[in-house]
Amino acid sequence: MAQQFPYTYYACCINASSSASLVQKRSSHTTTADEEDEDRTFDPRSPRANYSLYPLEHLLYCDDCQQIRCPRCYTEEIVAWYCPSCLFDVPNTQVRTEGNRCQRNCYNCPICTSPLQVNPLEHSSHLAPESSNGASYFLGCPYCNWSSLDIGVEFAKHTGITAQLAKLKTARQSQAKKEREERAENTDSNDNNALNERPTRDDLFSNLKSFYKDALSSANPVNPLSFDPTLYNSPPSVTRLMNLYAPPSVKRAKAAKPTPMREAHSTSEGLLPLSPVDEDMSIARMAQAGWDSLSSTAQRSQQQHPTTKFVQDLWPAQTRLLTRRAKRCATCRHILTKPDSKISSTRYRIRILALDKVPRLSIRALSALHTPHPSFPISVSSTAATAPRFEYENLRPGVMVQFLLTLHNPLFEPIRVTLGTPAVTPGKLASRVTVLCPQFEVGANTDVWDEALNSSTTLSSKGKMQPGDGPVQAEAGKVWERGRNWTSVVVEIVPGFPGGAPTGIVPRTAEEEEELDEEDTVVEVPVFVRFEYEYEHPDAAVFEKMREEEGARVKEVPEMGRQTREVAFWTVLGVGRVAGR
Repeated sequence: MAQQFPYTYYACCINASSSASLVQKRSSHTTTADEEDEDRTFDPRSPRANYSLYPLEHLLYCDDCQQIRCPRCYTEEIVAWYCPSCLFDVPNTQVRTEGNRCQRNCYNCPICTSPLQVNPLEHSSHLAPESSNGASYFLGCPYCNWSSLDIGVEFAKHTGITAQLAKLKTARQSQAKKEREERAENTDSNDNNALNERPTRDDLFSNLKSFYKDALSSANPVNPLSFDPTLYNSPPSVTRLMNLYAPPSVKRAKAAKPTPMREAHSTSEGLLPLSPVDEDMSIARMAQAGWDSLSSTAQRSQQQHPTTKFVQDLWPAQTRLLTRRAKRCATCRHILTKPDSKISSTRYRIRILALDKVPRLSIRALSALHTPHPSFPISVSSTAATAPRFEYENLRPGVMVQFLLTLHNPLFEPIRVTLGTPAVTPGKLASRVTVLCPQFEVGANTDVWDEALNSSTTLSSKGKMQPGDGPVQAEAGKVWERGRNWTSVVVEIVPGFPGGAPTGIVPRTAEEEEELDEEDTVVEVPVFVRFEYEYEHPDAAVFEKMREEEGARVKEVPEMGRQTREVAFWTVLGVGRVAGR
């Protein structure tokens, strides 16, 4: 997929969150590794970067760790289970006992998985309603017109569909079992038809369950998790307690391999043998019914028995429950997001987005021809119409291009920003990067009316431009433009030759350029952003009140003034693609 230029990705420190459990055990080794990672330049072309670069909208922020959190840095916890059809809140205890299916009248179509509706059935005896035993109902799909009548299922009531379906299945299974027993009695024991009769899936499951239960009870005659005091007087319990206090050498000598549990060997134990007769019958049924009678993989996955082959054997599937999940930081267990407990509500009780805590970086090409100063009153439409569009896909090697890097501050406090970039970008396409103003300040995200009132008296760094002065040249150490909560600086980039140095070296031959992939010609600039700001401690007012009330008697009250917080992270700026020669 073609990448649209320019773009900005934020890097998340995956190592810091994944190895958080090892910090306390091997603090010295971990600290050394972290220091080396901080000193090392972030390489956007490394395989590790594919799993650590995200847009700002996809990231969360942890206030305790003061770091960006990606989907690999937080854990999820289930807050509530609910049915998407009836929006019924299901308790966790019911989910553990009955499974993750809605136990009400919510069913999905086995053909198209659309929600089914309960419809009344019009009997053919509508002229004589007194002869009918009562109204009947069926499940119908409004999308594909499938109905439960196709499989011969009718309901006596429009409520309690789950119980009625279970009763119908039980009745059919008992009827089939009774027919098999009658055929077995009326048929000679040497007849192949009697031998080929197989139990149902439910019978096989119950047989297999009882077999494993008996095998586990025979392998472990005494349950070690039981709290019955009489069990500790048995010889196996005494031997187990003595082994706990035995030396390690004795434990290794007495350790024996556990006896492997045997598998099921017969149908009475739950074994499902392969029957060639069943396969021949399935092939004959497929040849007779055609390809359309076979169920798809998606349809079989919704069934209780995924081995259902034919559409005629598909039953309505209960609607699967959905979950609402809270997200916690994997390092400090701090809650990052927590949805509202009401199922019908889409609000969040807690939602800490990186978009509200981290400055947004955006970059675009700077062209004095079609980028006039905002305070210069000229017609922009005529200039923009005649100005050529900048081609990000066609950067010329060795030709310096100026880009405008803009930082937007979402905080309510002004921040001091420091930018750091490598002199030469990593990768085969070595490009030279220069930030003309690496240190600057960005205003607070205050009210918009403050900007409107101060715009008449405050000019930006380009405010000295007058009509007829020509294009303004970017100066080192000065910002290009500044607004209420944003600041723009100029970044000069010299795209390198494919496979060569930025300037001063003869480019490679055409054969050597063919070795480069299409991704190697993309100019990506890693930028290290560090910003700091002062904030009022949330408990400052409480401690100040305690100090006023207690006076000199309370000496342990700390000073809670304005504190400084520092946040740092890596970003990757995709500015364009170098064109071939």
